[in-house]
Amino acid sequence: MTSTVSVRMLWPFMRLGAPDAGHASKVLEDAGLNIGTLADPDARIPTLLGRQLLLAALEKSSDPALGLHAGERIESADFGVVHHAVRNCTDVRRALLCTARYLRLLDDNVVGSLLEEGERGTWQIENLVPRPLPAVNDFQVTVALMTINHFLGRRAKVLEVHVTHSVATDATEYARVFRAPVRFGTEHNALVVPREVLDAPVAHANRELFSVFDHRAQQLLDELAQSDSIAAKVRQLLVKHLDEGNVGIADSAHRLHMSAATLRRRLAEEGTTHKDLLEQIRREVALHQLHERRLSVGQIAFLLGFSSQSAFGRAFRRWVGTTPLEYRAQLRTSRPAS
Repeated sequence: MTSTVSVRMLWPFMRLGAPDAGHASKVLEDAGLNIGTLADPDARIPTLLGRQLLLAALEKSSDPALGLHAGERIESADFGVVHHAVRNCTDVRRALLCTARYLRLLDDNVVGSLLEEGERGTWQIENLVPRPLPAVNDFQVTVALMTINHFLGRRAKVLEVHVTHSVATDATEYARVFRAPVRFGTEHNALVVPREVLDAPVAHANRELFSVFDHRAQQLLDELAQSDSIAAKVRQLLVKHLDEGNVGIADSAHRLHMSAATLRRRLAEEGTTHKDLLEQIRREVALHQLHERRLSVGQIAFLLGFSSQSAFGRAFRRWVGTTPLEYRAQLRTSRPAS
């Protein structure tokens, strides 16, 4: 199925540079939709259609820094249940990990990852659709900053900002918004902050409310996975069967009642591979379990379906640049046990 994006992701842009109503209506009608779709918070539209509408907004606004300005104007309603789950996590680290888990509810094509090395934490945003618009890159890193500021109840210190486009859209506005060096032409968009920012508690977080909204967000994620892309169905299967070890492409193909060759082709059409999906799932679960500190490294290796703890260690070093034990030791020294 076609990859989709929530119309919520267009709202901040439309506040500042709404496309001509007639043009937007024509674009939507050509896709079999109507203008009322843009007002439906639960609606999802094809990714390419979202790009067309965004281009129309950019043309109307004539603002080279529209992505930055739209990011500054985000509201909690723009993120729905994801916002409510995330803002009730106990600290910024858990909030970002929760964001990564539910990002698909907002956009099929965006993968969030939290990377930690030494005294730096990097919130990395990977766009699966090639060459996103510079305004999208600007929007993503600005939203990251505004969201972390909201978590803290104050402005966060930023060490670096990374964007994949090669030229500044507005150097003056970058300086005003981020107050930090901006690197261009990077592999992924990212916001780099001191590790202490990740350790900080989320202002006014409520554990009971987190449980309620986390449960609802997971329900929505499950519903989305049941009806959308083959990649989403594979992800769901991998999560379910990860600890069994039988998570090869032949296993997934059998569970989806198709041949391995067909599954390989369908995934290629969606721009991914079974191996990449398995790597993503294992990495996400590994980081989550290491942060939770409830399972030993050996138990995590078993949970992820690795043949041995050493095999898990080699994979983890490839993902993060350190071993699971070293990573967990860094967590212990950087923050008190919860």
